[in-house]
Amino acid sequence: MDLSSDPKKLSPVLLLRIGLGLVFIYAGVHQIAQPAAWDGFVPGWIAGIINPVTFIYIHGAFELALGLGIIVGLLLPILSFIAFLDLFSIMVFFGVDDVTFRDFGLLMAALALFLFTRKEK
Repeated sequence: MDLSSDPKKLSPVLLLRIGLGLVFIYAGVHQIAQPAAWDGFVPGWIAGIINPVTFIYIHGAFELALGLGIIVGLLLPILSFIAFLDLFSIMVFFGVDDVTFRDFGLLMAALALFLFTRKEK
C-alpha cells in the first residue's frame, strides 16, 4: 500500500477502508462505553433471546473488531460483506427513520468495498 504524498496515488479502496472502518470503530467503542445510549435501537424481539444491554456489548465488540479489521485490511472481501450484512440488518430490523439515509450510504460503501476487493473468477 503506497501512502505517498501524491494524491493521485491515494487508493479509493484505502479511502473506503478508512471511512467505513472508522464508522464501525466509533460505533463499537460508543456502544461499549455508553450502552444505555443504544438501548432504543435494539429490536424488541431481541429481549426475548438475550438481555438488550448484553446484546449491545456484544454488538459493540463485533463492530469494533469489524472496523479494525477493515482498516488493517484483513480479509477485506469477507469483512466488507459482513459490514454490508450488518448495516442491511440494522435497516431491516430497526426500520426506516430520520437517519436511514446515512445507513444507506454506509451500506453502499460496504458493498463498494466488497466489489472492489473480491476476487474475480
